[in-house]
Amino acid sequence: MPSDGPHGPLLEISRRGLLRLAGLGGVGVAMSSLLPGCGDSEAPGFRPGNYAATLLDAREAIRAAMAHPGGPTAVSLALVDHQRTVWAEAFGFLDKARGLAPTPDTRFGLASGSKVFAAIATLILVDRGLIDLDTPLVQYVPDFRMARDQAYARITPRQLLSHSSGLPGTDYRNGTTFYPVAGHAAQVMATLASQRLKHAPGEMAVYCNDGFSLIEPLVTAVTGQSYTDFIRQEIFRPLGMTHSCFGIETLAPDSYATGLRANGEPYPQEYINVLSTGGIYSTPSDMGRLAMMLMAGGRQGEHRLLSAWAVTEMGLDQSATLPLNPLHENDFGLGWDGVRQGGLAAVGVTAWHKNGGSVFFSTQFDVAPDEGLAVIIMAAGGALEVETLAERILLQALAERGSITGVPAPLTPHPPPRIPTSEAELLALVGHYAAEKLYRLEPGADQSLTWSEFVEGAWLERIAGLQRRQGGDWIADSAPDRALLVMEADGRPHLALREPKGLKHYASARILGQLLTPLAPLSAPWRARLQHRWLMVNDPYSTLLALGMPPLFNLWQAPGLTGYLIAAGKVVNPSASDDHALMCTKVAARDLNDLIMVQRNGEEWVLLGSTLYRPLATVSRLATGHHLIAIGDEGLGVWRRLTAAADLKVAAANSWYFYGPDFQLLNAVVKDKTITLDWDGRVPDAAYLLVQGDAGASIEVSLG
Repeated sequence: MPSDGPHGPLLEISRRGLLRLAGLGGVGVAMSSLLPGCGDSEAPGFRPGNYAATLLDAREAIRAAMAHPGGPTAVSLALVDHQRTVWAEAFGFLDKARGLAPTPDTRFGLASGSKVFAAIATLILVDRGLIDLDTPLVQYVPDFRMARDQAYARITPRQLLSHSSGLPGTDYRNGTTFYPVAGHAAQVMATLASQRLKHAPGEMAVYCNDGFSLIEPLVTAVTGQSYTDFIRQEIFRPLGMTHSCFGIETLAPDSYATGLRANGEPYPQEYINVLSTGGIYSTPSDMGRLAMMLMAGGRQGEHRLLSAWAVTEMGLDQSATLPLNPLHENDFGLGWDGVRQGGLAAVGVTAWHKNGGSVFFSTQFDVAPDEGLAVIIMAAGGALEVETLAERILLQALAERGSITGVPAPLTPHPPPRIPTSEAELLALVGHYAAEKLYRLEPGADQSLTWSEFVEGAWLERIAGLQRRQGGDWIADSAPDRALLVMEADGRPHLALREPKGLKHYASARILGQLLTPLAPLSAPWRARLQHRWLMVNDPYSTLLALGMPPLFNLWQAPGLTGYLIAAGKVVNPSASDDHALMCTKVAARDLNDLIMVQRNGEEWVLLGSTLYRPLATVSRLATGHHLIAIGDEGLGVWRRLTAAADLKVAAANSWYFYGPDFQLLNAVVKDKTITLDWDGRVPDAAYLLVQGDAGASIEVSLG
């Protein structure tokens, strides 16, 4: 990929000493100990740190995580102290089969960490007088439309950047793929034109990806530039972020991280097409330059990227004055997940934080502006608690340089004494609670409650023996560090959970769900649909599909919960219509969509957001022999049920997916890239084939 400028030389001060101290060496680790920053001057009272103990502790944590089954295969991170990057290091493998390790210049997907760039881009426009944060978006992007009422016309750029717009959530289709798909923001605009708000703009805040997607047309409308060109010209280039690019671009081999197959070989590149929402590839050192600019009040050397006001505005709690912010659990900034990171706040330090996650990547970007400290962590290929690791590094660094007395110890749970509860009080709490997931409280023995979660069609017990305690919390002796409470929000009872977070030296509460009032029994059409399944047809290059996510859509009804349905894990209300189930439980529930039954050629299909599913029951069987499968004018995927055979060949398809009888993925090919490597070529009876191609194309299938 062409870079925006020459690479600066690495100033490897004390590299040999740090390597000796850490006991490093061999394959899988690359480090530079001091990288050039955005400026040479230090702030008054600046206390440079050595951070040797911090580095040793972080390395130990990373290696432990990588050694754990399911841990990350590659990790890269940087620690920034005011205007210098004191540590940048990479661990693991890009290709274990070849022994290829990442370096500090290896690109990782930022995923939602990219939202910080969308906020900066918007505030650049504000600084230049081209837009106002509180002017409705439709005044700049008049093509923006939604269905039902006109409240969408009040949505402002500030609300888009602080998750308070009321948009349903996320259009995941074509979001992360094994082949680049352009125009995702236009897809979001088209999808929203047929959807409704889940709450009034500015009423509350719940994480919302699609709000950031609308920053793309906003930037283009007022500048005439594409979003990607604007970011390159106004942010990457002036900050010298020479290794940063967009996830829709094809990257040079071995220049980026990805997940590893079981044999140690890398999967193909994950294209992240949601540009302003999550579509940037970068390095921790490049992100360190961004952190330096923010900590310098918007300056990079003699160049001012943002006004000091804009940087301050990004770091203000945008949720503080919202009418509905129960427990004050939201403190979104502009682009930030929060402006009060709990682990740092517990020791009196302000830190802005942004997390990101995609199929292969997890990232964390934390900035403590008053302390002049920032940490950037990027991981690929497996699970790493990047939020906790970033908290750990910053606390260790602050302690090591004497800014705090030490890293705080974990909380010791001391549940308050039990207090008696009447049967009426107990029964008032019993019921089903829903938001992101579905939960249940049931009465137990000795005035206790049992908390369960609905998982894949069955109830899974989480905590039994919850007893009421002084102060109103419900705590079980078997789990003394977790407390459940029922509180009122939006005029309805809601279930909340308080538990230790991060390094466990502080507790945080979050709402789990709203108490559901039972509805009338399902109508006959909805009851009949519980017996059916549907298959996805319009996400041709999906990384999730190619890695084995089932293509099935089912409707569930939880035992004991009358009248509601569960669609894609979320509770919907089908009581008002036989072909339209409404999203519900807005507080703390992200990515909500109405469920719409669509009539197509005499069949009943499902539309959820912009994802379309066809009925499984009417899929045609394909006999042995040579066949041409026609792709219709809409370019939708075509499904076939296969007869048992010794061999299957597919030609001229953009992608194809082959499943066993229970929809376990046996083979996936995306633009001639084979994703699965262990298929023996045989076709069991009642297997399924999905082929995708351009509108009007003919796909060749040989079964024999």
